[in-house]
Amino acid sequence: MVVHQSDHIINTVKIADFTIHEHHLNLTYTVDQFQFSTKIFYHEVSFAKLIETYSQFFIKRVVAHIALFEGMKLCSLFPQYYDISVVAEYLEPNALDLFVKIYQGVFAQHWYENKVTDYQQPDIIYSQDLGVHQPARILGNDQTVLTGCGGGKDSILAMKMLEVGGIPFASMQYSHSTYGKADVQHELISQVLECVHPTQKHQISIYDDFTEFPFLKLYLPANSGIIAPETPISIFLSLILMLDQGYNYLCLAHEKSANHGNLFWHEINRDVNHQWGKGVEAEYILDKFIRDNLLSNFKYFSILQPIYDFRIFRNFSKYPEFVSKIHSCNVKKPWCKKCPKCAYVWLGLMAFSRLDVVNQVFQGNLFDDVELTPTFRAMLGLTEHTPFECIGEIEESWLLMKKCLERGLSGRALDIFTEEILSNTTINWEEIEQKYNYIYTTEHYIPNWIFEAIKEQL
Repeated sequence: MVVHQSDHIINTVKIADFTIHEHHLNLTYTVDQFQFSTKIFYHEVSFAKLIETYSQFFIKRVVAHIALFEGMKLCSLFPQYYDISVVAEYLEPNALDLFVKIYQGVFAQHWYENKVTDYQQPDIIYSQDLGVHQPARILGNDQTVLTGCGGGKDSILAMKMLEVGGIPFASMQYSHSTYGKADVQHELISQVLECVHPTQKHQISIYDDFTEFPFLKLYLPANSGIIAPETPISIFLSLILMLDQGYNYLCLAHEKSANHGNLFWHEINRDVNHQWGKGVEAEYILDKFIRDNLLSNFKYFSILQPIYDFRIFRNFSKYPEFVSKIHSCNVKKPWCKKCPKCAYVWLGLMAFSRLDVVNQVFQGNLFDDVELTPTFRAMLGLTEHTPFECIGEIEESWLLMKKCLERGLSGRALDIFTEEILSNTTINWEEIEQKYNYIYTTEHYIPNWIFEAIKEQL
């Protein structure tokens, strides 16, 4: 039984229904007596055409996997059961094994935040048998690489690397109602795409009333919030575009820094890593699962996996025109200037990019922002754990702050760094920089022909 601070114990999260319309999917879920829906619009896709090309059953198989993993966010409520009966015939036992691996990897942070130590995952139940299926093939052999674009530094750098390497790529962007109006999000990402030349620009818009409604606040106020496996879901969402266009390769821009956890939680004897879904372990199991069970000629990889964030910021600085285009904030786009993500991106940009260009965007010294002092302290490893955000490792932040000081920058956060870190004469800075500025040429899953074309840019 679940132990957490709430008067409401959730019994069952259920996939109630899924409907395939001409241009969008409608997924319906129930949480005991409550009902929620997720609508996923594909701006350029005709599902009728897809079904005609691949068969209705196969497209339902792909959508069933999307529904399975979209429902994971509802498991933030620590339900006893996850009822997948409505999609069971389209799934195989391996899909449930993958669900558990992804859940446990992504949700360790949620367990930690809610002080839950005796919950591994909901029991997955179904009233009809699971299927046994052979993988299909993406029709066509298009060498164009479908490349995710979230609007941040990593996305634009990844696409620029492909472009300079002479590899054709198409962009995939999505908006989510959690982050505000869809049009605003798509417009911001479109600004980033002005800097490169994708063969096509694909858009997905997601409307999700579970994350929008004040459900947790009203019914489960002790719950720390909603967690969603955003990267794994985006990979399954991309399959519709890959089938529609005949793309065989999916490229995302996850860096080596994502592989390291925020802390080791001794009570459950495991790492807690906010970025687990972006890491190399998740990359491997998702790629293998899709190729073994859904699409035999599919390949997913991260083009930035051989390098740490430190080197990404350094490489990004070659393109000062990108600074005013990117956005990374998950609170208020493009930048709230108050969250760990904004503080970290500011730190990395100030360490390497043209200062006048960065200052024009942020218009203030975030190092001096009193509200951000606890955030910078956490980044430096001076608190129980680093911020639960997509940021680099502790020693990476040290290195970035050291670079800022060497550029003559100042501020409260840099003073803290100087007093509490830089004063330690036993720190081997040469060794630290060697680690974070190194190119790990064998620790990645980039296809050889792509790696050979882009390795000089790493």
